[in-house]
Amino acid sequence: MAATTDIRFTGEDWYGRDFGAEAFERCVFVDCDFTEATTAGAVFDRCEFLGVALNSSVHTTSRFDNCVVRDSSLFGATFRQCKLTGTQFRTTSLRPLTVQGGLWSWVNFFGADLRGVDFGEVILEESDFGDTRLEKVSFRGANLVNATLRGATITGVDFTRADLSGVQLAGLDWRGTRIDTQLALQIAQAQGATIEF
Repeated sequence: MAATTDIRFTGEDWYGRDFGAEAFERCVFVDCDFTEATTAGAVFDRCEFLGVALNSSVHTTSRFDNCVVRDSSLFGATFRQCKLTGTQFRTTSLRPLTVQGGLWSWVNFFGADLRGVDFGEVILEESDFGDTRLEKVSFRGANLVNATLRGATITGVDFTRADLSGVQLAGLDWRGTRIDTQLALQIAQAQGATIEF
């Protein structure tokens, strides 16, 4: 699959376009309209999305590796088994958002509003959720190994069966969260408690 490389697209109207399995490398998309666009096996490698509308777009087994998404909107977007390793979201609307599986490791969500998003069973290893709003988010069964949650609001979050190994658990307000026994023990140890069995 030949990739489109080092091209700057400005103001393109791609409403409802089917991109299929196209590939883009180091491309910049400025003020483009991807509303209701679809991809299937597409690759966006080190691309930038600046002021882009990705509303109601649907992406299946596509890759957005080491991309920057800034001042954009993903209102109603869906990602099915996609890979977004190393992608950064900056001042971008991310809800409502549907995430069905996939690899979202090293993703930077810092300061984002992710209320109500379901990340169940998603791999989020070393992703940055610092200062994010995570109220009523589901991380059920997710891989959050070495992720950053510092400063995040986690009221109503479901962490059952999630792997939070290496996460700084102290300093978070766990009231109203849903956790399992293993995580409860980890939180207690992080707070300095001595656990006897």
